[in-house]
Amino acid sequence: MKNLIFDTSSIISIVTNDLLNVLVRLKEKFDGEFFVTKEVKREMIDYPITSKKFKLEALVLEKFMKDKQIKLYHNLNLENKSKKLLELANNIFLANNNYIQITHMGEIESLSLCVILKGVFVVDERTVRMLVENYKNLQKLLSNKLHTKIEVNEKNLKLFLDEVKGVKIIRSSELMTVAFELGLFDEYEKKKELLDGLLWGLRLRGCAISSEEINRIESLFN
Repeated sequence: MKNLIFDTSSIISIVTNDLLNVLVRLKEKFDGEFFVTKEVKREMIDYPITSKKFKLEALVLEKFMKDKQIKLYHNLNLENKSKKLLELANNIFLANNNYIQITHMGEIESLSLCVILKGVFVVDERTVRMLVENYKNLQKLLSNKLHTKIEVNEKNLKLFLDEVKGVKIIRSSELMTVAFELGLFDEYEKKKELLDGLLWGLRLRGCAISSEEINRIESLFN
């Protein structure tokens, strides 16, 4: 199994659904490591640990990292590649001749690490995933959201896509579906209801998965 690189969004979806223990058990079955980047650590631990609202989750994740269930990765090569990709990503789509900032360093740093390690990117937010997998759908989404025509800088788009070519992206929903398939939820008697609750819990706490996708996954286990 390749290394998994987690964005803040996927980790938050997992921890707010009380699924860290499942993630630990899943890691035991994989031949690979789980990583986060320096910026993701800031987003999921360093910043929220100073607040009241998300302090508990941050403390749980801090212990999770100290137990080495997930590792921190950072070096100069990653930093330089991330800056390059971030500049490209935020200079692709234009609205009224102004470039739209569509992503931030946490996501791009994780994506860059996937390129370096040839790993799998686990991200629940849809913007970067759509940019990598089908930029035209993202262009349409931005147009509907901003109620204006969206232009594309084809040169920057090509440079970006060439950099991330071959990167595989999954969400926490696919990851937990694998856990379900591997029997990590077998202690529950009502399997069908459990899978439904699992997928909807992830969706309602940040995972960008549609109800149609949920229905499709559930049909595979009927």
